[in-house]
Amino acid sequence: MEGDTKKRMSRRRFLRLGCGALLGGMAGCGLSPLYAIRVEPRWIEVVRLELTLRGLPAAFDGLTIAQISDLHCGPHIPPSYIRHAVTLANGLKADLVLLTGDFVTRSAHYSAACAQALADLQASYGVYAVLGNHDNWTDPDIVAANLERVGITVLRDARHPLEVSGTRLWLLGVEDTGYTGWRGSPFHRFRERWQPAADRLAALLTDIPQEEPRLLLVHNPDFTEMLPPGRVDLALCGHTHGGQVRLPLIGAPIVPSCFGQKYRSGLVQGPRTLVYINRGIGLVSPPIRLNCRPEITLFRLRRRAAQG
Repeated sequence: MEGDTKKRMSRRRFLRLGCGALLGGMAGCGLSPLYAIRVEPRWIEVVRLELTLRGLPAAFDGLTIAQISDLHCGPHIPPSYIRHAVTLANGLKADLVLLTGDFVTRSAHYSAACAQALADLQASYGVYAVLGNHDNWTDPDIVAANLERVGITVLRDARHPLEVSGTRLWLLGVEDTGYTGWRGSPFHRFRERWQPAADRLAALLTDIPQEEPRLLLVHNPDFTEMLPPGRVDLALCGHTHGGQVRLPLIGAPIVPSCFGQKYRSGLVQGPRTLVYINRGIGLVSPPIRLNCRPEITLFRLRRRAAQG
């Protein structure tokens, strides 16, 4: 644990230094640093995506899902901003809302205010969540309890079937271990720390009928590189924030993933399933965004008949 703490501190120092260099460069180019500090971090983009899933039951054809990730309620993100995101999400009239972790930063006590802001989320099939690394670093039991208290179902290495007209679509939730990869980090170390989570997912998959589709919620997209055998049709993730800063010709200088730019953001084909990485609506240090707006994603699922 001491090594993990030192690693997080060194990353924060590196990010702060990078932030200073970036803002200085913006000022030198005649760009106002206030844009990256005050404007873009609150300018939420709604990303709409239609996905076709093999064997999706006809009853779920056209199902809409709103994904919100990386809220980071805390010193930089007030509950009022989260309520704004909730208003935008409710305006999409999604059938299902999925929250993919990092509800707080620095203290689990922020989760009470975060949960109250999320309490107004509306979806006919409910609101489901998994916890992220920042939740794990504080107190995941407190974070989960506050979310459950307002009616959000937290999938802590758990599954839940959505049932319509005798057919099912499964939600699978894997809780973050708190161990994060970083560009250049050896993946074998990540795999070792996450292997118990993979074993728990394997147990969740065991007795689900093969023809029934499954959506996986897991905060860290690196986990999708080590999925156990068994059908997973789509994994929804967050964690990387799109890098928070994207520079011309360079892209995102900093992506917290063992795989660098691969899991920065958007739709990615992983080794075993499609993976979508949401850019999140919140911030971590440095509290800036540039060419990387916060995001709420609206998916529409479409049916494709299973191949014989």
